[in-house]
Amino acid sequence: MSDQVTPKQKSFYEDWGYTVLRGVLSQEQVKRVNHSFHQVWIDLLRSGEIVQDAGNPVESLFPRLRDNHLTRSDIAELLLSDAIFDIASTLLAEEALAISSSYYFKAPGTRGLPMHQDNYSVGAAPGTTCSIWVSLGHSNEANGGVYVVPGSHKLGLLKPELAESSLSEYGEKLELPQGYEKLQLELFPGDAVAFHGNLVHGSGENREKSRFRHAHVTHFTGVSARSVNINHNTLMNRQGERVRRRLNTAPKLKNDTLKGTEWSGIGGSPPWK
Repeated sequence: MSDQVTPKQKSFYEDWGYTVLRGVLSQEQVKRVNHSFHQVWIDLLRSGEIVQDAGNPVESLFPRLRDNHLTRSDIAELLLSDAIFDIASTLLAEEALAISSSYYFKAPGTRGLPMHQDNYSVGAAPGTTCSIWVSLGHSNEANGGVYVVPGSHKLGLLKPELAESSLSEYGEKLELPQGYEKLQLELFPGDAVAFHGNLVHGSGENREKSRFRHAHVTHFTGVSARSVNINHNTLMNRQGERVRRRLNTAPKLKNDTLKGTEWSGIGGSPPWK
């Protein structure tokens, strides 16, 4: 059991598919994480692996940095610590395995990630994922902070559609399920939000002129998972050892009629009321 997840927070997670955890990282740890990733970014610039695209100058200059926990011990020490593993293990109700990680600069003017479910692409089976999204700065609606659709994890996995080319969002997207509402979260440096793998969530575009939205997310699954679709040969346990699982390329979807499911009262009154 994690010292940072109370029984009330765990119950909330089970009912609504997410929970906010304040102060998971100290301010000093936040500074160290951002410093480490800025160093990774500088190294990639120097090596020519990051090349600015004139047609997409900001996003190409500040791309998502993937899976640096596999090669940087300083990053793994902070973001795959026993405390972080304890949070994931508590919410998954079994020992956790880290699947993948991403660092986001979310520079001013960059697009948002539309509504999606993490386990549609991660493909952990049986079971699902738990994602720990750590805010490494002040995150709110104005700079493209994360929003959630409380209770939507009860719908199972839904099939997304390709988002049309847009200046405000990219990737695959889900429509807001009928009867559900978006809830914008505000997070401060060191706060985290944990997502159930089936929770519908996303982020908006960064509308600020100069404020970045730094964040890091790690996807976890339980040790009982037999297959995943991402990094199936490079899962990591809390000892830092590599763990293998089978490759899963076919996520199990619920019937499409669930897209129109009305609010069913799962978990009592929704948290936005």
